[in-house]
Amino acid sequence: MKKNHLVKYLLISPSLPVGGFCYSEGLESYLKIKNLEKSDHISDLITNELKIGQIRIEAKCLIEFFDIFVELKVANNVKNNKRRLLSLDKWLLSFRDTVEIRDQQTQMAKSLFELTKEFGFDYLYEKNKNISWSLAWSWACFSFQINKIEMIENFIYAWTANQLSAAIRLIPMGSIKAQTIQLELLDLISEVTQEIVDSNINDLYVGNINLSMAQQNHNDLYTKLFRN
Repeated sequence: MKKNHLVKYLLISPSLPVGGFCYSEGLESYLKIKNLEKSDHISDLITNELKIGQIRIEAKCLIEFFDIFVELKVANNVKNNKRRLLSLDKWLLSFRDTVEIRDQQTQMAKSLFELTKEFGFDYLYEKNKNISWSLAWSWACFSFQINKIEMIENFIYAWTANQLSAAIRLIPMGSIKAQTIQLELLDLISEVTQEIVDSNINDLYVGNINLSMAQQNHNDLYTKLFRN
């Protein structure tokens, strides 16, 4: 099996060693207000996020980052392209609503960069401490020559897998039901991926305010399983 195929399987696994299992992105807040009690609820939550949520912006930025990496590889206007890379990355991080979510992004990104480096791909500007998860993911896919469609599909799939993994530990839902939901989401993931590829980044929007509020309320919980 080729190395890039192995990397694709690694990237979409909830056991990817970047610390994703530590985060629920606000699911526990839903649990507190009784909006997350059974498997249908987590399925609806994920579906809403894929249709109108923040993940769409992050997925689109994967392509933007990827294209800049291509320009940098051929040494085309290096200074300007690095500036574009940093500017877009800072914008994407600032788009997140809470400090905790931004910390999650940068922590997981650093871990993924370290993992990519172990495979022999040094990053372009390791000294930058505020790097987004999308940037790290795009760099890993660029390094291992994973195409843009698969890059986005795997990114979205991995996010849904992590949410379902968190849900298993929060509500009465076994792993078989989680896998069933993941299977049911495959067509939607493909549709959303194609829509993102075909759209201009300025045409995408975020409308899932409930998830943003859940993320903000997470830190006020008296007890919690996950960091956020």
